[in-house]
Amino acid sequence: MKAALLYEPKRVEIGEVAEPQVGPEDVRIKPKLAGICGSDVSLFMGHRRPNAYPLLIGHEVIGNVTAAGANVERFKLGQRVILEPNFPCGVCSFCRSGRGNICPNKKSPGVTVPGCFAESFAAPAEFVWPVPDAISDEDAVAIEPLAVSLHALWQSGAQLGDTVAVIGCGSTGLLLIQAAVAQGMRVFAHDKLEGKLEMARQLGAQVRPEADLAPLWRDESVSCVFECAGASATVELALSAVPRGAQVVLLGLSSSQASFQPLRFVREGLRLSGSIIYKHPDDFARAIKLVEQKVLSPSRIISDRFALNDIGPALQVASTGQAGKVLLNMNS
Repeated sequence: MKAALLYEPKRVEIGEVAEPQVGPEDVRIKPKLAGICGSDVSLFMGHRRPNAYPLLIGHEVIGNVTAAGANVERFKLGQRVILEPNFPCGVCSFCRSGRGNICPNKKSPGVTVPGCFAESFAAPAEFVWPVPDAISDEDAVAIEPLAVSLHALWQSGAQLGDTVAVIGCGSTGLLLIQAAVAQGMRVFAHDKLEGKLEMARQLGAQVRPEADLAPLWRDESVSCVFECAGASATVELALSAVPRGAQVVLLGLSSSQASFQPLRFVREGLRLSGSIIYKHPDDFARAIKLVEQKVLSPSRIISDRFALNDIGPALQVASTGQAGKVLLNMNS
């Protein structure tokens, strides 16, 4: 079958691989739409390296069930489904304490195991979710990144009427903005790109294009600063801008060192935490329900569409940082 294979940084090609086998607990799926994630871009650009090349990339997907394992009864052939693409081991101390999102043994399609940018893929049925009829394909394919943003928002403890700030208006930041606005929060958004700020503005944020935001935010009643850009400079910006008594939540995946002044953190009662993916299965279930109820529409951040055969150009566009969510039509 046809699949998008990453052979080395900046070299992705459509190749042929064997159709995946379906184990007794698995579901096989034919993708319809797929989204390009920041992790796909990191792998493509060489900022992150897989265990081995070539790697079948991709993990944000909606498709139709084409086969189910002998022990799987809850799916019908042809049913629309989406993938929750992180499989914690279920037995380590983190999984047993409900923190499977930081399981050191978790498997991630398109990162540590073959992904879904292909004509077919298989996954454990436990991590496959039916798509309600009320949800469009375009909204469904973006539910996984939405769950990432929702997890960060929920763990922050931000409440109705709070003011929060978002640094970095990529997909994660934009979806977090949409969710925060929908939950009755005032949102300040910062990005160096005017196009991203305009998308944030359309989602209900007040935009802040200035390079130095510390004097502004520290005069405001910001309860939480979300760093979504994944760069040491924006981490330091978040740490310097956060007001007294507030917190910084890091979602961006920067591998560079960042510095801050511990004295101010202690004296001003500041808090710093990281947020990675989501809690299984609760966050995914809640994200699906919010989209089904039309509270959130993650498809609003879609900016570009490509055919699977154009995976190279699609990744190039996504890597510029100027696009919203880039989609692949898996049937072309």
